[in-house]
Amino acid sequence: MGRKTFARNPETSAEITSVSAASGILLSDFDNSASAEHFALVTHGLDRHRLRIFNVRSGTVNNDYMADNKERFTCLSWGSIHDFGGLGQTDSKSRKRTTPSAVTKVVALGTQAGSIIMYSLAHGDIVKRLENAHTQPVTDFVLNKAGTKGYSIAEDNYIVEWNIEEGREIAKWKADAKNVQRLKLSHSETKLATAGHTISLWDIVGKTVIKKYTGHASAVTDMVFSPQDDILVSFAEDDRYINIWDAQTTNTNTNSITALTLEDNAQHIHFSGVEPAVLAVSEDGTCSIWQNPSTTLSVRNGPPRRKMMRGAMTRSADTTISVVASQDDETKIPIFSARFVSDYNGRSVMIARGSSVKPMFEVVPYINEESGVILDNICLSRQLITNYLMDESSLAANNLKQTRKTYDESKVKVVGNTDFTIQNPSMPENESEHSTDDLTIEQKLEAMEMADEHNDSKYTDDNKTKKKRNKSKAILSTQSLQTALVQALHSNDTALFEGCLRQRSPEVIATTVRRLPTSYVIPLLLQLIEKFQEKPTRAQEIMDWIQPVLQIHTAYLMTVPDLVGKLSNFYQAMDTRLSVLPKLMTLNGRLDIVNAQIDLRTHKLGSLSQHTGKDEKPKSIYVEQVSDDEAEQLDDDDDSMDEDNGMDLDDDESSGESDDDGLEVCTG
Repeated sequence: MGRKTFARNPETSAEITSVSAASGILLSDFDNSASAEHFALVTHGLDRHRLRIFNVRSGTVNNDYMADNKERFTCLSWGSIHDFGGLGQTDSKSRKRTTPSAVTKVVALGTQAGSIIMYSLAHGDIVKRLENAHTQPVTDFVLNKAGTKGYSIAEDNYIVEWNIEEGREIAKWKADAKNVQRLKLSHSETKLATAGHTISLWDIVGKTVIKKYTGHASAVTDMVFSPQDDILVSFAEDDRYINIWDAQTTNTNTNSITALTLEDNAQHIHFSGVEPAVLAVSEDGTCSIWQNPSTTLSVRNGPPRRKMMRGAMTRSADTTISVVASQDDETKIPIFSARFVSDYNGRSVMIARGSSVKPMFEVVPYINEESGVILDNICLSRQLITNYLMDESSLAANNLKQTRKTYDESKVKVVGNTDFTIQNPSMPENESEHSTDDLTIEQKLEAMEMADEHNDSKYTDDNKTKKKRNKSKAILSTQSLQTALVQALHSNDTALFEGCLRQRSPEVIATTVRRLPTSYVIPLLLQLIEKFQEKPTRAQEIMDWIQPVLQIHTAYLMTVPDLVGKLSNFYQAMDTRLSVLPKLMTLNGRLDIVNAQIDLRTHKLGSLSQHTGKDEKPKSIYVEQVSDDEAEQLDDDDDSMDEDNGMDLDDDESSGESDDDGLEVCTG
C-alpha cells in the first residue's frame, strides 16, 4: 500500500520518511500478483506528479504517466477491473457489452481533489474516474478481487462503496471515529478494517462495527490481513512497534496479541500467502522478517486477568535483510519496499532498493533450502545506485576520477596586473621617510591637480610648453596616485583617500587601478561602496572609480569567496537607484518637449526679424545702482582690462538719466 507522504492536513497527513525523502519517492507499491511482476512509483516531476510502472524482472519502465498540472496524488493501490472494450471512452454507445470482458490490471490513485483515477497498464492511460462522492483529499482506496467494487476513505471522514463498472457510489456512511486515514479489505471480502488512531472492524453487508482496537499512540499508517483473515497486522507512524490483533469474529478479544519490534520506525508491512510470516521495512532501509508472529502469547477471550508489561509481549525479528555498497561497507543502500513472492517455494522476498530514478529489484530467499532453517541477518553487497545521471561507482566515473586532479587553492598564486610592470608601485618597508627621491604629500597633491585651479592662469608659457608640462603632469599623477592610494588603504587614511578620489581623469584612474596590487582591490572596492551609500550625491564621482575596478580586476574578483555577500549592499543600492530611472526618463522627455517648443519659438522670432530687416533692441534697460566704493572698484577693474587688452573705451559713448528710485534708465 502506498504511503501518503506530503503535508496536507496536519491532523491526518503522514510525514515523509527518511528513506522516501532520500530516494525522492512519494508513493510506491508492488502489484498483488504472487510473483510481484510490476512496481508502481510516484515521484515529483518538474511541476507535477509522475507515475512510472517498472517491470520487476527486467527493471525497465513499462508505463510513464504525468498528472495534470493541478492534480496531486495522495494514495496508491493495485487491482484489476473488467474491460468490455470501452474503457477510457466517453461515448455511451461504446460502453455496451459488445465483446466479452477481459481483466486488465490498473493502478488506482487517489487525488487531492477528492476523486479516484485508474491507470491501465494495457491502455497506457486513465481509463476510469470515480468522482462526486468525496469533498476532501482521498487518503486510501482498495478494490475487490473481481474488480467490480471499490472502497475509499477521505479526509471528510466518509467511507464510500463504489460500483466500478458504472463509476457511481453504492453506499456512503460516516466513519465511527475522527481522522480515519486507512482501510483494508479482508480476503473473504466480508470485513473491512478502517484505522485512524483506533482500528474498527466493519461488517460490509450490515455496515456495522464488529470490533474496535485501541493501542496505537499515533495514526495508523498501514494494515494487512492474514490469508485466513484471523490476524490483523498494523503499525502507526513514528512507531517502531507492529501490533498483531485477533480479527476473528467468533470472539470478543480486542487486545493486542503481541508486538513486533524494529530498530527504527516502520514504513511498510506485508503478510506471506504461503506461511504465517510477516515482513516490515523500517525507515533505516532494513527489511525484517518474523515467522509465526502470533505464537508469542496464547489467545484468550475477554480482557486479560492482569496487566502485563509491553516488554514481555514484544518480539524481535527472526532475520533481517540489509544492503551495503560494494565499494564501501559502511555505506548503506536503503530498501524502500518489499513483499513476499512465489520464488523459492514462496519463502523469498522481493526488495526494491536504490534510487527513484532507477530502482533495483532483487529476490532474496530467507530460508536455507537444505536445512529449512531461517537464515540469520542477510547482508547483501551491491553496487551503489544514486539519483545522479553518472554514478560514482560506474566505469566512466572511475575513469574520470583517475584523470581528474583535485583542485587545491592552498598553493595557488593569484597573478595581477602589477606582476608584469617594471616599476614596483608599492612603497618599500625600509624606505626612509625623508628620502630625496620620493615626493612629499604636497608635491603629490600638486601633481594630481588637486591644488587650486586658478594657479594655472599664472603660467604664460606658449602652447608647446603647456602641452609638455601637462603631459609630464599626467605621467606624474598616474605614478604618484597609485602610491598614495596604496598608502591610504594601508594606513586607513581618510583624508588621503578622499584626495585620491578627487582625480576625475578616466585615463589616470584606469592606469592607477590597473597598477593597484590585487591585495588592495577588495579593500578599495569596499571603501568605494561605503562612500557610495553614505552620499548618493557623489554617485557619479564614485562610479568613475568603481567601474574600472570591476572591469580591470574581473578575473581576480571571480576567485574571491563570498563576493556576492560582500557586494550585496552595493547591489541593493544600485537597484534602488535604478528603480527611479523610468520616472527620470519620463521627466527628461517632458523637458525635451518644453525645450523644443522654446527653440521653435526662438527660431520663429529670429526668422521674423531677418524678414523685416530690423534689428530690434530693448526699449529700456534697468541697471541696479551701486555704491560709490563699488563703482570706483569697477572703474579700476575696467581700466586695468583696457590697459591689458590695449583697447580704449569711450566713457561718453552712452548717456543715462537717473530716476528717483536710484536706477539708471538707458534708452536705445
